[in-house]
Amino acid sequence: MFQQINERSNNETSYQLATTVMKAFNLLEFISANQPVQAPTMCKGLGLTRANLHRLLYTLTTLGYIEKSRMGYQLSLKLFQLGSTVPIKEQLRESAKTRMYDLERIANENIYLTVLYHDMVIAIEEVKSSHTVVLNPDVTYTYPVNSCASGKLLLSSLSEDELDRYLDNVIFIQKTPRTVMDKEEFKRLVRESAERGYATEILEFGNHLNSIAAPLYNRDNEVIATIAISGPSMRLSEERMKELIEPLKLMARQISESMSYNKKTPSR
Repeated sequence: MFQQINERSNNETSYQLATTVMKAFNLLEFISANQPVQAPTMCKGLGLTRANLHRLLYTLTTLGYIEKSRMGYQLSLKLFQLGSTVPIKEQLRESAKTRMYDLERIANENIYLTVLYHDMVIAIEEVKSSHTVVLNPDVTYTYPVNSCASGKLLLSSLSEDELDRYLDNVIFIQKTPRTVMDKEEFKRLVRESAERGYATEILEFGNHLNSIAAPLYNRDNEVIATIAISGPSMRLSEERMKELIEPLKLMARQISESMSYNKKTPSR
């Protein structure tokens, strides 16, 4: 699987491959398969000199793609985030748009399709409510991960170690007095939301804003996005959110299935 890349290629081709880039990707694949892994093991497995290996490790660590611990090197969550967002955005939009309109007709509130990027939740698609009284038109389309329903779900596929590592490197941002700022409490909410298959947000991002979200899964049964209903708390009350749980989960399941989600996996 991992090819040893010599300092000089014996084969001349019409295109000059960027051997440093090839080495970097080869190194990432090797770390992925063996993490945590020590430098001597990487030198032996990849046929790299110590000097070349340490240059690559320094670069990838500086860029945030790998991390070093006492046990060795391992991939960072930056790669998880890249793999979970960029390649699927268009497919997500295409799969979700029709059902987002269907959900808006049921909920009569704003509907958002969100993904995770670093420590922020980003809305990549929106269907606006027909209400005359809607959210503040200046509302941001990025949300601190600890302040919204979607954030609790977008982290739910991480293992305990991965979640701990992620939270160790995230600065929680307080948007309202109700924003969850305690990381242990946030971890509990992440696991609780994963178990019940949806997450709620009660005045955590905005003083008069509530939201409820459900996860979208890829073919590996990992949470890659969420679909969320958001609205003013005077309309989207906790009681109203309870009424919308099943329609929301149904739409999320349909979107996931359209993206080759494995339906045999037990529901969360």
